Amino acid sequence: MVLEASAQPPVALMHVAFSGDQSKTVEVVQSSIDFDIRAGLVLVEAVLEGSPGLFVIDTGAPGLILNQKPEGSEDLNARGVTGSMEVEEVRVEEFRVGSVRFSNLRAYKIDLSHLEERLQRKIDGLIGYDVLKEIEMVLDYPARTMTLLPLFGSDLIAGRRGEYLDFSLVNHIPAVSGQLGKRDILLGPDTGAGANVLNTSLGRPYRLKNGKVSKLRGANRNTRRSAVVQAPVVIEGIKDSGNPLDYWLMDLSQLHTDLDRPIDGVLGFPFLKQGKWSIHY
Repeated sequence: MVLEASAQPPVALMHVAFSGDQSKTVEVVQSSIDFDIRAGLVLVEAVLEGSPGLFVIDTGAPGLILNQKPEGSEDLNARGVTGSMEVEEVRVEEFRVGSVRFSNLRAYKIDLSHLEERLQRKIDGLIGYDVLKEIEMVLDYPARTMTLLPLFGSDLIAGRRGEYLDFSLVNHIPAVSGQLGKRDILLGPDTGAGANVLNTSLGRPYRLKNGKVSKLRGANRNTRRSAVVQAPVVIEGIKDSGNPLDYWLMDLSQLHTDLDRPIDGVLGFPFLKQGKWSIHY
């Protein structure tokens, strides 16, 4: 999910209607690579068809998204928090990130040129669920390093300590349980979101932060006006998570149209930057 707001944190949560890709092959060798952060987005170097490029790690994206203009297809549609977008399905012969190699990988062309304009960097695409589900990914925000591991049997998994945060999958989106006041909510941790987001109805009891209303941009070029509130969201399994953080209020109903069940918001960079996260689907 890539989102941009007026100080313009980006959010690009999106859904593409597709079935699972059974034809790709994956070779996983444990490796660590450095990443950069721009506007709250995690940027890593990867190699697409032999050519190095810069990609956004995006747990809100359905798979490998290529920053290319699509021809469009009546059989495919993509929808994000700010509306729909054109998409084209393609096959990638080889894609490498760190020491992980993918062959015969399905990918989607989507025009992300507006994201390049925002970041002032050439962006080759997004790395989402269909790639990340084949590995364990550890993002250490303070150290700005990403470790990629086999799903089972690594030294890190065997020696794991600390807090666990269980999540369920809503289509391709990881979702964690939380509370806002007395209400149970479902939130998507999203490395492709530069801001935290709450569905509009949840933010009504909370005051606007300094009366702030700004524009927010999603994976397409569309923008929406959005208020910012401070809300004490508690995340199950995370100690001291109830300290108020800024949340952008958005109507997520367009996204809900394509999901098996609705999510109430997104945990983006302001939440994730606080620590080290292991994502194991």
